[in-house]
Amino acid sequence: MATTGQEFTTGQVCPQSGVYAYVGHSSGYGCSVTPAQREIPLSKGETFPPISGCGHAARWRLVRYA
Repeated sequence: MATTGQEFTTGQVCPQSGVYAYVGHSSGYGCSVTPAQREIPLSKGETFPPISGCGHAARWRLVRYA
């Protein structure tokens, strides 16, 4: 089980259903992120996505359980 505040990166499998907040790009790229991309819901077993539109890997933080 993941804990709130724990971070994950694009390509990892989601260990806990919840809402995840965008933290930054893993590779240092600075693509713009829309408000809709700042928090995403993910279910356990889904894969953390890249940022839509630029395709770069991102870091995600669990902010609340779902």
